[in-house]
Amino acid sequence: MANKLLLCISTNQATAARWRGGRLTQCTVFENSEAGAAKFRDYAAASGGAPAFVIVDATEEDYRFETLPHASSTERAQMVERKLRQYYRGSIYCAASLIGRDSNKRRDDRYLFSALTNAELITPWLSALTQCGLPIGGIYLLPMVTAGLVDAVGNKTSNLLLVTVQSAGTRLTFFRGGTFRLSRLSRSDVDAGARDKAVVDEISNTRLYLHALRAATLDEAVNVVLLDHADTLEATAQAIRNSNANMECRRVGPAEIASSLKLDPGLLNISPAVISLQLLGTRIPDNNLASSAVTAGYRRYQSRRQLYAASALVATIGICWSGYNIWEQISLNAGADEAARRTASVNAEYQAATGRFPSAPTTAENLRKATELADQLQASAATPERFLQVIGRALTPSPEIALADIAWQHRAGGFESNTTATDIAARALAPAPGANRQQSGQITGQVRNFNGDFRTAIDSINGLAERLRQDAAVENVRIVQLPLNASPTLALSGNTADNPAQAGAAEFKMVIVLRQPT
Repeated sequence: MANKLLLCISTNQATAARWRGGRLTQCTVFENSEAGAAKFRDYAAASGGAPAFVIVDATEEDYRFETLPHASSTERAQMVERKLRQYYRGSIYCAASLIGRDSNKRRDDRYLFSALTNAELITPWLSALTQCGLPIGGIYLLPMVTAGLVDAVGNKTSNLLLVTVQSAGTRLTFFRGGTFRLSRLSRSDVDAGARDKAVVDEISNTRLYLHALRAATLDEAVNVVLLDHADTLEATAQAIRNSNANMECRRVGPAEIASSLKLDPGLLNISPAVISLQLLGTRIPDNNLASSAVTAGYRRYQSRRQLYAASALVATIGICWSGYNIWEQISLNAGADEAARRTASVNAEYQAATGRFPSAPTTAENLRKATELADQLQASAATPERFLQVIGRALTPSPEIALADIAWQHRAGGFESNTTATDIAARALAPAPGANRQQSGQITGQVRNFNGDFRTAIDSINGLAERLRQDAAVENVRIVQLPLNASPTLALSGNTADNPAQAGAAEFKMVIVLRQPT
């Protein structure tokens, strides 16, 4: 928790304490006079700029409960502001807090309006805080702060009357179902002998007042919790028990108070206001009487702290990120050094291993080139299988045709007739630059059982050529030689009896060019 300066102001004195490390420390009492205010100014100047929170314990207080129609935030704020000006036109310290909603169909909002009607009571103390440059975080009426005692004393019955003996008098605060309903501060000019009767009378008057306000009837049971910070009110507690059969009184001694509030028991001997200061340090209530003009310095203080916190967070993130980057760089450098060591070790092992190898027949560069050339030859190698499959499909319907010779090549350019196998091999090893290779070949065959019928033989040969042309894998078919040249440009001469084709065979030659495979 942040450091704070806590101040409780009453009509006769002011009690100040510092809140540091979640604890109440350096509790001091100042008289309500000019000399006391001057001493308090010196006390506040040593607070190191911590914000101040003020409690007021005085009879000049007012509480009103009001029901307003449920509305949006803007309209609600305007209605609440009008009610505050209506109730407390002359007071600069007033506040309204939403305490719940009605259970009827309209679900109206229920508000508690509270105000300090005597601003002069706290003016000297606020001036001292302002002169010391301390931001004022809030001003609260003491009953709003002591509402936290309902949880601390562990009593949440339907009707609870909390009685505390303060420096300004006896404070009686009534809670119904754990919710604040009323608070009164009685006079303090009563001697110790008449104190018990005075407290009992004030409790009776409070019950009559509650009955008049219809907050609680006289027949209802009321549980009284008497805070005895000085351990001197046992007789008062017994007098309360004996005064009314409908009242149960429980006295809470200093040890139980210190234990419940986690308070240093030694501070209770300084002032009863220490209880309220401890509650204020633990939890800031909602009913802040200070206007926005009074708390402007505190808002600047909060903005400054938030800016510092954001800067510290950004700096922390930056430091962590920088540390991570440094660690990553160190790891990368270590990994690079390790990789270099492994590379050097592998190179050394390689050199040692290659030093034992026999001498190579040629250089490593020549071996590399030979390997690359072999890979290229293997990638570009082709077999006549596809060419032979095409010829086989075309020959199947013509059993009278027999092949005598097949020449095949895989190179750029067409097949030239009467080319020997040696020429084909030489051209395959020296293809035309920039040209696509293509499979082509020449078949030489004859029509068997030829009896001199050239027309039938030529029709059979043309039928073979036509089937080859219809094959999807064939690009071009050209008949190079027929058994009989039927060209009309040639003159007829000779003796058919001398034609070797009459010996029982009609020879032909045909060039076939395949398409590029897709």
